[in-house]
Amino acid sequence: MASQVEIQHRLSYARAMLERGIPVASLATMISARYFVSRSTAYSDITAAEQEIQVSDDGPADDESPCDPTAVLAMLQHRLDLAIAKGNDQQVCQLIKAIDTATKWQGYNSDSVSPFA
Repeated sequence: MASQVEIQHRLSYARAMLERGIPVASLATMISARYFVSRSTAYSDITAAEQEIQVSDDGPADDESPCDPTAVLAMLQHRLDLAIAKGNDQQVCQLIKAIDTATKWQGYNSDSVSPFA
């Protein structure tokens, strides 16, 4: 009989693999081999992990918008003004470099960077 910790570890592994797009049949084999459980137990774990994924809310809220470059530049400009007022030369140099980088930034790339996608 597996402990609750072992079961949670299997569920966490199953969820991570499902989120990476691993096919269910392959995942069942992987869980069975990795945790020395039967395939039926592996399929039960996969079903439970799929249910967790369905009920979880890991994404941004409907009213949240992605960070835009204009907001980042405004925040950096404010920090630059404060650093200049304090006379902190090192921080001023760092912020000027950050502002230069942010000016070139076009926002987050929404394409997947996962090797499994």
